[in-house]
Amino acid sequence: MNIKKFSDAMSQIDNKYIDEALNYKKKSKITWIKFGTVAACFVLLIFVISKTNLPDKQFILSDNSYNVTIKYTDKTFPQIMSSTSLEYFYSEEELFTVFNTDILKGKILSVNNIEINLNGYKVYYAIAQIKVEKVYRGSCDKGNIVSIMLPCPINKNIWVEDTDTVCSMKDGMNGIFMLMPYDENSVLEYNDARLVKKDIADYYFPDGIRFAFLETEDGLIFDRYSYKTISNAKTLDEVEKYIEDMILKVSSINYTEEK
Repeated sequence: MNIKKFSDAMSQIDNKYIDEALNYKKKSKITWIKFGTVAACFVLLIFVISKTNLPDKQFILSDNSYNVTIKYTDKTFPQIMSSTSLEYFYSEEELFTVFNTDILKGKILSVNNIEINLNGYKVYYAIAQIKVEKVYRGSCDKGNIVSIMLPCPINKNIWVEDTDTVCSMKDGMNGIFMLMPYDENSVLEYNDARLVKKDIADYYFPDGIRFAFLETEDGLIFDRYSYKTISNAKTLDEVEKYIEDMILKVSSINYTEEK
């Protein structure tokens, strides 16, 4: 909370309660009760104001993006149903070879919805920040904080077909993530506007189901249909062992093919 917001919150508290708090005497139960009420209200004020605060980060775009503005949003979204025509014919090996993903383990620091204004036409996604704890494949390092563009906004009122795993992402969760890096050719163009996606995120998921393994309060969430080898897995450690084995397996296949 900045100084102005703190001042505004303080201005909402009746002066008589502040006076009573300042003149509080240990033996006066009535004064203590009133002070406790004021304190509770004040904490509530702080919570309400802080809860609605979105990240301070401003999206500064490169010159290759134009006619577009981006901001964080706490807008309430209606239910959404859409189809992404998810292809399910990839084998487990192909999920590691067809998609040249960076694969890392980390903790979700934040998930925030964003509004992208394409010259007046608005679309909504989300940005997740992940602190990297281990790298299995890819160019990032342990300790890095990377950003991921999610294929839809995240909210309990939203359901988007073929994004079941990603929609379960929440602050504080641990997981293993298979991520595609953005490059200068990753662009969103519409309505005479252009966004170079690398301006706002480092990575994206190839789809919303098959490329994340999440440790949640309700157990391990991932697409068990696509990963039949570990369909009964209950811990992230089991997934980690599988990931490491698969990377070795596909690496040896690629080496044999090259020879």
